[in-house]
Amino acid sequence: MKAHPTLQAKDYKSGVKPVWCPGCGHYAVLSALTKALAHLELPREQVALISGIGCSSRLPAYLDSYGFHGVHGRALAVASGLKAARPELTVLVAGGDGDGFSIGGNHFLHACRRNMNLTYIVMDNEVYGMTKGQASPTTEADWTHSKLTPHGTGMRRFQPPAIALAAGASFIARGFAGDPTGLTRLLVEAIQHPGFAFLHVLSPCQTFRPEQK
Repeated sequence: MKAHPTLQAKDYKSGVKPVWCPGCGHYAVLSALTKALAHLELPREQVALISGIGCSSRLPAYLDSYGFHGVHGRALAVASGLKAARPELTVLVAGGDGDGFSIGGNHFLHACRRNMNLTYIVMDNEVYGMTKGQASPTTEADWTHSKLTPHGTGMRRFQPPAIALAAGASFIARGFAGDPTGLTRLLVEAIQHPGFAFLHVLSPCQTFRPEQK
């Protein structure tokens, strides 16, 4: 049986060009993910990336592996079904703060509880970027830059790592898109973890959160 050839990070990228805004932190996440997969020497046909809806959920199109672009908030449900049916696959899940913590919040809680061997990468830019800048669950209460909430939301922001810890996730980490080397290391550790790994990536939105520059 022929061994798989050694793959480099570029070999995990598809021919589809990302359409994120210039300066978006998600570019760094894509780069770190391909470097992590190359470091782990994972065959592309043994990797599946599942996503929901949002800027971050475009990720499966940019990776040369199996992928599924699901409906809003349901990425973890789809990924859990895939992992149950095909446990030998490396199943990754990608989403954003709106997709993962609002409409997908209930799935997030119970994925932490079930502790299936999934890696959940949430790219948190603290805004609904794809639908033009509404406040998300992780937006601070006094953020006044959205026309829908010109006086702020007045609500306490969602705290993803704390919620994941309370719900029973067995691996919790936070990374930053501005630290691609550190993010690559965290992705390697998350993928290697034999349970539910939650990686909360702070990924600033240059378009709708320019104050985060």
